[in-house]
Amino acid sequence: MKRLFTMAMLLLAVVCCHAQSATQIFDRTVAAYKAAGAVSANYRAGSSHGTIVMKGNQFRILANNIKSWYDGKTQWTYSTATDEVNVTTPTAQQLVMIHPLAAAQSLKSGYKMSAKKSGSGYVLTLKPKAKSKVVSVTLYVSKSYVLTKAIYTTKKGSETLTISNYKTKVATNAATFKFNKKMVPAGTEVVDLR
Repeated sequence: MKRLFTMAMLLLAVVCCHAQSATQIFDRTVAAYKAAGAVSANYRAGSSHGTIVMKGNQFRILANNIKSWYDGKTQWTYSTATDEVNVTTPTAQQLVMIHPLAAAQSLKSGYKMSAKKSGSGYVLTLKPKAKSKVVSVTLYVSKSYVLTKAIYTTKKGSETLTISNYKTKVATNAATFKFNKKMVPAGTEVVDLR
């Protein structure tokens, strides 16, 4: 009985440390992003691929099928499917779907985390605390706490986001995160949905 109790306590300690380790890795990854100033990276998600520049809560995405600018308040999105620019003021919930920092806060509060070391860093596995369409999120984080890949698994399948060419302290200014009509075809209609 004493041996069983000791083994149970050891297992509990390992599980607690493991969960704490996952949270620490996650927090260090978010902190590294925040400390990096403006960052840029290439990304690929399904058939979409392009570059993203982020600074704080601002971002600019230039991809093969979409261009989007967000200055912290207003978002301008050009889609090749509609051939128009939509201007919106996104809600916090909408930002979770498109901005990595907003998504990170949602993941931390709504998911249970576990971690394991891999050859190139860490693999974090997140499972929703409540019933969700998402079955799991797997995050691949480098030893320097940079997200390199994310796999979102739902009941209908999974989607992989791969990040490469990550750079920190990128030169930006206010215009970086505001709509630039020179980046869309001439004569593109701008639809203000605010």
